[in-house]
Amino acid sequence: MSLQELENSASSVLLIEDSRAQALAIKSMLNAIPVDAVVATSLASGLLKLAEKDFDAILLDLTLSDSHGLDTLVAVRNCAPAIPIVVLSAMDEVEEAIELGAQEYLLKEEVTPTVLRRALSRARARLKMKTAESERLRVYEEREDFMATLTHDLKNPIIGSNRILELLVNQKLGHLSDQQIEILGALKHSNDMLLEMICNFLDVYRNEKEMHDISLEVIDMRAITAKHLRGLLPLIEDRGITLSAELSNEEVPVRADKCSITRVLDNLIGNAIKFVPDGGTILVKLEKQDKREVLLQVSDTGPGIPKEEHPYVFQRFWRSRITRASNSGTGLGLYLCQQIIEAHKGTISCEAEESKGTTFTVRLPLAA
Repeated sequence: MSLQELENSASSVLLIEDSRAQALAIKSMLNAIPVDAVVATSLASGLLKLAEKDFDAILLDLTLSDSHGLDTLVAVRNCAPAIPIVVLSAMDEVEEAIELGAQEYLLKEEVTPTVLRRALSRARARLKMKTAESERLRVYEEREDFMATLTHDLKNPIIGSNRILELLVNQKLGHLSDQQIEILGALKHSNDMLLEMICNFLDVYRNEKEMHDISLEVIDMRAITAKHLRGLLPLIEDRGITLSAELSNEEVPVRADKCSITRVLDNLIGNAIKFVPDGGTILVKLEKQDKREVLLQVSDTGPGIPKEEHPYVFQRFWRSRITRASNSGTGLGLYLCQQIIEAHKGTISCEAEESKGTTFTVRLPLAA
């Protein structure tokens, strides 16, 4: 819409002004635009007129006989949320008025027909933009809700099929040939990858919707990390991967949500295992630093990350071009790690060089 179209679009305006002299002067200016102006001399009569008729815009004096200050704006905004409001006042309260829902703010001594016309145009344009943004956010949230529901519904069938596949691979339901075991094992691996993607998506959704309750307690990062590494030994031994752990000799207490921190370990170490070549090396370090923070590092001898991609590593849905073709994934794992670590008042960073491996560093406050 052009500026001229915007300027001509407000054809019916409600003027709420208790000074008859000022109301007459402003109405005369509006008629010169030309705009049809209806005058209300109190907040009560203005709200009544809003209930009786639709207006294209509202000109509102904040100091009325039955209402004073920004409370007047709040009352009108609540009554007519879809109508742009231009505040008229002798006092400069522009920031507060805009925060409470006004689209424009004019000092009375500055009012002229030209100023009024352009103020009405800007008010309508701003409200239109705000409405469009609200609609965009609504559609986005509905889409996210739908995807989360769909993903959640997919999770249970995959878990069920995995249990059956595990029974088959372990020959609990009868003897299988080596070829059959290999094929079923590959199918189970694909299911495991899909389940990991689903869990990442659901965790991200819960964090962004603030539905994920972080239950803070003092936990021992050393014990949790050691336990997690022990569970990964069978997987890395099959591929000849060397896993080195340099963990503190004493407890490393942090105040954190145990499930969330375990998720971070799972993503960081899981990524290292996923991308390091057979026969490669993974190093996990955990230590106290300066009696104030905990340092966790996960390093690998994988393909690394190109320098130009470093700024995007923790972005939602980011996946490196080097590993995109050979590994499936949603690109949500590192994004989720950053969300969790920052929620715990910590930091996470990445150092990587193409063909020379990657190191992720997490810093968390040490519990008192």
